[in-house]
Amino acid sequence: MIKGSIHKVVLIGAGNFATNLALAMREEGFDIMQLYNRTEEHGKALAERFSAPYINNLKEITPDADLYIISVNDNAIEPVAAQLNLGEKLIIHTSGSIEIDVLKPASSNFGAFHSPQTFSKLVPVSFRELHVSIEANNKMNEDILVEFAGNLSDHVHRVNELQRRIIHLAAIFTGNFSNFMYTIAADLLKENKLPFDIMKPILKKTIENAFQGNPFKYQTGPAIRENYQVMSRHLELLAKHPDYKDIYDLVSRSIIKHKV
Repeated sequence: MIKGSIHKVVLIGAGNFATNLALAMREEGFDIMQLYNRTEEHGKALAERFSAPYINNLKEITPDADLYIISVNDNAIEPVAAQLNLGEKLIIHTSGSIEIDVLKPASSNFGAFHSPQTFSKLVPVSFRELHVSIEANNKMNEDILVEFAGNLSDHVHRVNELQRRIIHLAAIFTGNFSNFMYTIAADLLKENKLPFDIMKPILKKTIENAFQGNPFKYQTGPAIRENYQVMSRHLELLAKHPDYKDIYDLVSRSIIKHKV
């Protein structure tokens, strides 16, 4: 049974996050009253998947929903909000980096719902296990959104704008940047006719160590030991990849400095 005052939702957007959020809401019994998306093909496909009416004109949005969710690219949030006139209806966006005040033109009640995760339409994630951050323009809206999020996730956090931005920044380092490090490793291995599978044990162990609470405590490698001879040899191996060489050098120097 849904807890709280939010039951009927309008979803604006049909991207990766919107798809996963729509799936989670449907599983918990929320009524997705309408789905808007600028690109009709993607919008209709998602709307049909969840048996929701599709609209391609923001002026057609119903005034009868309990919550309006803008889940679009960051640079589109403000223009979308500027086209809405929802009075006192509660509206949120799902960005980790955009201030909630951009929603002021749309309503007097607004906030943000953000989760640091890599989302895909092809492989849905379980919202129940995700950490969700809630920010709102007042305590009443915060309470409403926390209760709404609690229907979807077991890990709901009340945050301010700075905290939400820091969570997003930390997610970039944890997910996006680390994934690019894996990409570099895969490139180097492939060039030398070696499979990336060789890295699976160290990947698994590194993640296990990180979950212990202090990742730097488990830092290993030539930089933490300040083995400049090994690091110099590695830099020589990266001579054909100046960008990778710069990354190796910068990260190594940062590890050494972090020891102090």
